Amino acid sequence: MTQSTFGIEEEYFLTDLTSRQVARRNVEAFATACQYELGERVTREMFAAQFEVVTPVLHSLTDARQCLEGARRTLARLAREFDCGVLAAGTHPLGQWRRVRATDMPRYRAIFDDYRMVASRSVLAGLHVHVGVAEGVDRIRLMNRLTPWLPLLLGLSASSPFWSGRPSGLMSYRQAVCDEWPRMGIPDHFADEAEYQRYVQVMTDTGCIRSAANLWWNIRPSLRYPTLELRIADACPRLDDALCLAGLFRAMVEHVQLTPHHAWCDDPLIRVLTLENRWRAKRQGLRGLFIEPASQRLLTFATWLEEVLERIAIQVPASDRWILEHARHLALHGGSAEAQLAEYRGARANGLEHGEALHQVVDSLMAQTELHPSQQLA
Repeated sequence: MTQSTFGIEEEYFLTDLTSRQVARRNVEAFATACQYELGERVTREMFAAQFEVVTPVLHSLTDARQCLEGARRTLARLAREFDCGVLAAGTHPLGQWRRVRATDMPRYRAIFDDYRMVASRSVLAGLHVHVGVAEGVDRIRLMNRLTPWLPLLLGLSASSPFWSGRPSGLMSYRQAVCDEWPRMGIPDHFADEAEYQRYVQVMTDTGCIRSAANLWWNIRPSLRYPTLELRIADACPRLDDALCLAGLFRAMVEHVQLTPHHAWCDDPLIRVLTLENRWRAKRQGLRGLFIEPASQRLLTFATWLEEVLERIAIQVPASDRWILEHARHLALHGGSAEAQLAEYRGARANGLEHGEALHQVVDSLMAQTELHPSQQLA
């Protein structure tokens, strides 16, 4: 089978270097500079100081690295011209949603009008990965098989332990905020694409949604492209983590296209167990016990991950085998959320005040996002 094409969307917060808050000054000037240098590669998000880089169609993780490295370095250089930096994480450690300005565009005005405070509180950044699906393959049936693995991808990406300037007690508070929205989180179960399309028709005919674009599940069939879109992942400060997630999801999509559909995937209990596992990943990240969906055994995150890696490894090309070891390393040593909390607690133990400790965390996240060499070690 030919390797699937894919695309990556990364979201970033423009951050004021003086206050370390989400930027309020020079945002439009920065946006203009980005458009001049990156063109359609960079887009505006719901909030004025939130930007997204969209890759072209990719054929390899090497292409993805080159594209995203260039975009991150360009954003960082431009941001410095306006006394700012760029930060990729599920939530900004010092973000205060009441202070963050919305983007004044018709699309976003409609969302804020429809969802009110729920939209206003969603100062979040994610990593989205599109993977191409072969023509004639039912994407909904693939989605049903991929959904039970989503908590693994959330745990590996979790980077949002802070909310409104304080530790939240969760590894992915971004997912907690997402749960305030309708039609977000783990998707409902549909037998196939025809049943899904009937659902979309009813929802649009009754005015519940404007289009299928208003279905923001953790995984969904793209409306615009013949892809499945991963949406559960937090934005990753370290580029290697983002590339690892993209490579794993690509291998998962290829695996389910090449192997038989298992009856257990259609058991209604599986969605309930996936919701439980998602909660555990949201709360504990890479720690604690998870329910392996097929056997319903309790496993550590690392053990469950290893079982899945063994299944999909054959779909990972030789040039990308590093992603398997990288995922294992994260499961053993911890990802971004744990690192942020460790840095915060270390700073407090060394005598820094709460705000100073959070400044240190923000500085580290900006250094990782902007590819400073000392910050790229896993």
